[in-house]
Amino acid sequence: MFDKRPRTTFRELMSAGQVFTPCVWDCYSAKAAEMAGFKAILLSGASLGFSMSGVPDMGLHNQEELVWATDRISDYSPLPLIIDADDCFGDVAQAYRTCRRLAKAGAAAILLEDTPNERGYARFGRAMEAATLAGKLDGNIEHPVISKELWLAKLKAALDACEGTDCVVIARTESKLELGLDDAIERCLRAAELGCEMTYVHGLRTLDECQKVAKVLPGWKMFGDVATQDGKAFVELEDIAALGFNLVTMHYLEKGSMWGMMDFGHRVFKEQSTRYSDEHTMGGLSKTEQRELLERDIGWMAAEDEWKKI
Repeated sequence: MFDKRPRTTFRELMSAGQVFTPCVWDCYSAKAAEMAGFKAILLSGASLGFSMSGVPDMGLHNQEELVWATDRISDYSPLPLIIDADDCFGDVAQAYRTCRRLAKAGAAAILLEDTPNERGYARFGRAMEAATLAGKLDGNIEHPVISKELWLAKLKAALDACEGTDCVVIARTESKLELGLDDAIERCLRAAELGCEMTYVHGLRTLDECQKVAKVLPGWKMFGDVATQDGKAFVELEDIAALGFNLVTMHYLEKGSMWGMMDFGHRVFKEQSTRYSDEHTMGGLSKTEQRELLERDIGWMAAEDEWKKI
C-alpha cells in the first residue's frame, strides 16, 4: 500500500542470526514492539484470545479470528509476523486450510503444534510452573498430545499449503511435558525430515537440555517463552545462539500495557484531569516527536490529499 518501510522475510531474518521476539495481539502492540527495536513479532494465541474476547488460553478463539488478526497486523507492521496457530483448528485438511489462509493473509511463519482439542496454557500452566520450580519438567506434566503420525500428516499438509510463499512452517511439539525430551526430539527429527525449516521443543528450561537437543536436531530451532526464575533467566541468549536457536520468544507486552494503563488510569482518576497523561513523554522524545510516532499514518493522509485533487 503506502507503507514504504522495508520488509524482511522470516528466512532472511533467521539467516542473519538469532532474533529475540515479543508476543503481540494487535496493531498497537506490534507498533510498540517495532518502536522498541525488535525485528520480528509473534501473534500469541493466548494474548489474542484474551484481548479479542476476554477468554483464557484454552483454544477458544477460532480460525476466522486468527486470520482476521493476521491480515490486519501483517498489513500494518513491517516486521515478520509469526503466527501461533495452535493445532490449526482440527484435522489434516483443516491444517492445510488454516495455513493456506494464514500465508495469504501475510504470515511470515506458522507454529503448528501436536496438541489435541483440549489445549492451552490455562489448563496445564500452573502444573508446569510448579514443575519448573521443582526442576522436574521433563515428562512430569499431564499434557496429552496427538500421535506422532497424525502430527506429521498435519505438518505435511501445512508445508503443501505454504509452498510457493515466503511463509515458513515451524513444527512445535509439546510432548516433552508428558512423554519426555527424547520423544520430543524424535518428533522434531521426523518433522525436519519432512521439510520443516524450524523446530520447537516446548518446555526447554536449561542449557543442558538445549545442548542435548542441538546435538541431534539439525537446522533452525526455536526457544519459546524464555523468562526468569528467581531473577535468573532460564538460559542466556548468547549460549543458545551458538546451538542454532535462532528464534527466542517471550511475553512482556501484556504486562507492560496493562501496568502502563493502570499507572495512567490511577493518576487520571485520582486527579480528575488528563494532566499526567498529557505531560508524560517517553524515551527522551519531545512531545512533537512522540505524537508523530504514535500517530504515524504511513501515507494515508498524503494519499487522501492526492485523491482529492480533481
